[in-house]
Amino acid sequence: MKISIAKHGGFCFGVTRAIRMASEASRGGKPVYSLGELIHNSQVVKELKSKGIVTVDSLRRVKNKNIIIRSHGVHPAVLKKLKQERFTIIDATCPRVRRAQQFVEKLVREGYEVVIVGEKDHPEVRGLLGYAGGKAVIFSDRIKLRSRRVGIVPQTTIEVNSLNHAVARLMSEVLEMKIYNTICYETISRLREAMAIVKKVDVMIVIGGKNSANTTRLFEMCRAFKPSYHIESADEIDPRWFRRVERVGVTAGASTPREQVLAIARYLRRLTPAVRRSKKQS
Repeated sequence: MKISIAKHGGFCFGVTRAIRMASEASRGGKPVYSLGELIHNSQVVKELKSKGIVTVDSLRRVKNKNIIIRSHGVHPAVLKKLKQERFTIIDATCPRVRRAQQFVEKLVREGYEVVIVGEKDHPEVRGLLGYAGGKAVIFSDRIKLRSRRVGIVPQTTIEVNSLNHAVARLMSEVLEMKIYNTICYETISRLREAMAIVKKVDVMIVIGGKNSANTTRLFEMCRAFKPSYHIESADEIDPRWFRRVERVGVTAGASTPREQVLAIARYLRRLTPAVRRSKKQS
């Protein structure tokens, strides 16, 4: 089989930065606590735990005052509480997410009704809503605007088509629209490259955490074109997927280390002789 590996698959800038900051903070020997998984990848989370970077779901479970804010950012009320209780805060909010938060605050100050285009349950979107002080709504096709002056801010990891759809849907209802395109260019590059690869292969492998929103989106887009499989590790690969297959594509979400992508590609190459024998027997 010919294997095509996406060049942009693997950790994004924000995740790389968060892991580096957490690792540096843990070198003092004291645990560093992450409010929610620092990264949606069970293997990496396990490795980070061995270095003293512990995931918690509540501040009550923090045994010291060292806490890291993951790249998604948090609701400003959470930051306020941490400061009031004198936590040592390692703020690993992705600079691109922080920029989106600042645009939301700016739009509210200028009197715009803020429309956030994104997934309502995503941590980044919940944080953006917080920075609007209750004066923002999440876009849906059934949205009812309260103002004719609207400011649009997209989640940094959504598809460009989602932003375009929101703009087209709202254009006829407003007198003034201000748009801040906060979509991360790494997300755009990752999606475009995956689409280019999937059109040239017979099967697509998408690597990343099952609870990773951007990996799930990659997978959904790929499987709309070709048989695709969302895996976290090589253990999940079934050789039967590759019978009568000549070309395989491999890509990964932003929470997947590059080493993991290359390891799975090596596994697929070792699998090739067995698959070919299976093809001859069938």
